[in-house]
Amino acid sequence: MKKFIKNIKLAHILFILFLMTYIITYLLNNPWIEIFELKTLDLRYRIRGEKKINPNVIVIAIDENSLINMSTQFNDEWPWNREHYARMIAKLFKYGIKTIGFDVSFTTPSESNLMNNGKSRDDVLLSAILRKYNKVVLGTYLTVDKQNFLEYNDTFKNDLEKNKYYLKYSFKLKNPEYLSLFFPLTAYKIIPPIPDFSSLVPASTYEIGQLDPDGVARSLPLIFKEEWASEKGYSTGLFPHMDLILYANYKNYNIENFIFDPKTYSIEINNEKITTDKNGFYLLNFYGKGEDIFDTISFYDLVYTNKYDNYDFKNKVAILGYSATAKGLYDLRITPFSNDEPGVYLHATAVQNLINKDKIERINFFYSSLILFSLLLSSLIFSSFKKIYIKLFSFSIPTFYIFVSYILFKNNIWIDTFYPLLSTLIISSVDTAQSVIKESREKKKIKSFFFKYVPDFVAQKLLDQGKNELGGEKKEVVLIMSDIVGFTEKSEKLSPEEVVRFLNYYLSEMADIIRNKYYGTIDKFIGDLIMAIFGAPIEFGDEVDRALSCALDMRKKLKDINIELKNMGFQFEVNAGIGMHYGEVIIGNIGADFRMDYTCIGDTVNTTSRIEHLTRDLNQWLIVTEEIVKRSKKYTFEYIGDFKVKGKELPLKLYKIKEGDKDE
Repeated sequence: MKKFIKNIKLAHILFILFLMTYIITYLLNNPWIEIFELKTLDLRYRIRGEKKINPNVIVIAIDENSLINMSTQFNDEWPWNREHYARMIAKLFKYGIKTIGFDVSFTTPSESNLMNNGKSRDDVLLSAILRKYNKVVLGTYLTVDKQNFLEYNDTFKNDLEKNKYYLKYSFKLKNPEYLSLFFPLTAYKIIPPIPDFSSLVPASTYEIGQLDPDGVARSLPLIFKEEWASEKGYSTGLFPHMDLILYANYKNYNIENFIFDPKTYSIEINNEKITTDKNGFYLLNFYGKGEDIFDTISFYDLVYTNKYDNYDFKNKVAILGYSATAKGLYDLRITPFSNDEPGVYLHATAVQNLINKDKIERINFFYSSLILFSLLLSSLIFSSFKKIYIKLFSFSIPTFYIFVSYILFKNNIWIDTFYPLLSTLIISSVDTAQSVIKESREKKKIKSFFFKYVPDFVAQKLLDQGKNELGGEKKEVVLIMSDIVGFTEKSEKLSPEEVVRFLNYYLSEMADIIRNKYYGTIDKFIGDLIMAIFGAPIEFGDEVDRALSCALDMRKKLKDINIELKNMGFQFEVNAGIGMHYGEVIIGNIGADFRMDYTCIGDTVNTTSRIEHLTRDLNQWLIVTEEIVKRSKKYTFEYIGDFKVKGKELPLKLYKIKEGDKDE
């Protein structure tokens, strides 16, 4: 268990943490992740830019031009007499329009141009036009809750309850047992247009519904629920949105045959299925800023001028609504492309999406979680590698994911991007940072370790090669052992302080030649004995000749050392014997956890030690073995003889360097 806990990395903890946070946030319906995700969706829209289409929808704008002209030409201030709408409807159908939607409401009788029977001539005229041209959908609004409805005056309330014409457009249900899983936009009562109008043409809400958590409108409800109708038992209480009815009119569907399946959140009409989310909302696919996408025609210019006589209205959908310039008639929304988009363009976008089958499909929570798990797991796999450059490949995961996310978006598929991107980046960054810090510490540690044994140049080369550990291995190397002749007798005449001072000076001078001039590795100091390695941890290819040159320089250095010893107050001179051999050793960091030494062991070490001791008996300052002689390309040697040494069955052939080579 302890070993398991020890092997747990921060990346593993982050993996679990990110996955659990995503699931819990979804279950608790916490919007913080969703807000950032929605912003990435907007960014994708902005990157994609405007999408060119041939729109089937036009907007008839109640704009500043219309308000001014209606006021000056007809002395008609807003709200206008309904005669003008009748003229608009008649003219549009004369031009070949397919259907018309009203993003304005007529929930009370007109009070202008009253006749003897108390009715308005304007209402009568508009009723006549609606009877003749019934492919019109009248928009209206909803009461939020029952209390609001109960506070209406009795006359208005009774009139509303009698006005049931809109009920025939309610949804029929398929798989009603799943209705408890459906959570649509709900209001207590729809406020339908007056019976003179609602008895002739369909009416429904134009409500945009609840905005996204960041206050942006990206969808609208194709289905809403009226509690009053359900409570009274008049219908299922589920009704189609104005935009859905407009689409059905455009397709010549029977608008009294809407079916809803709460099991699949799908709307069925005339064998066509339109899916929504679990709240009945339809995710819009914005083509750009509304006024740049949809032809916008001023109401006044359409109805009272000849400006659009040659415009092609045939088989199109017209939606009447407020423009951004309609002073005092605020109906602006924030969308991915605009901070002041008139609501009428959202309706135009919804209808156009339905016509083009252009809905954005969002990957559901299960598959989003699966994608997140896969991305996090991929980051975790990369984090398991020790090499930093492999770990850096983990950053290609979010880069690739961004690319895939955008390509899918261009094909109307929305996969969650923010949280998977953030979590994989954090895991990759944290793990890489940890590894960099750890490697930096190890490098410092190994660097300080290397520099004790090998020259600065060699140590740096090892680090550059990424060789941060000196593990055990078999290698063929050159070994030098150098010992001061008669040092024991000399040291007995010195104080401990003098012994240490002498050794520090002598060993430093010799080590400088070995390490810094000939790139040898100091294996160890044993008293006055120096053991050095040539060929490990790095090979240069000329180990034998470098070792021989090193030995010659060490011999020459004794002259300078003896002069300096005299200056230091020592009353003796030193001479050293050097033994040299080539062979196989086992080399690496050897020792205990609290103390390690880079050293070598094996028969080659023992042999070198034996021949170094022979320098006294044979009165030679340097003795080398036949293995050295065979491999030297620079020096020549004189045969000394065959000598039996401890640990060897056969005698060794030993050599000394020729006198002529001493000064090279």
